Amino acid sequence: MKKLVGLTYGLAAIAAISATVASANYIVGKSKIQELERAARLQNLAVIAVKNNDYSLACKAQNEAEDALVKAHTKARDVVGMLYQSSNDLCTKANKVIAQN
Repeated sequence: MKKLVGLTYGLAAIAAISATVASANYIVGKSKIQELERAARLQNLAVIAVKNNDYSLACKAQNEAEDALVKAHTKARDVVGMLYQSSNDLCTKANKVIAQN
């Protein structure tokens, strides 16, 4: 009887731990999705800003998009690298436009 009670408690503990781990994974996954959506919106804002010749806004949007991708802990380092390069290019262009005015 003691073994059965011990086994029941053990199974209950495993079930509780599994539920906790599953909910933690869900929360982490959901935050990653939110950061990726944020990055996509900011990237779109940067494209619109470039079309409107607002390189300062484009630079800021690109930097924020880069931060969002880093927060999402994406394993696609090449994407982060491309975004970093785009940020540098846009911010350089923004500085040139500001210097001309």
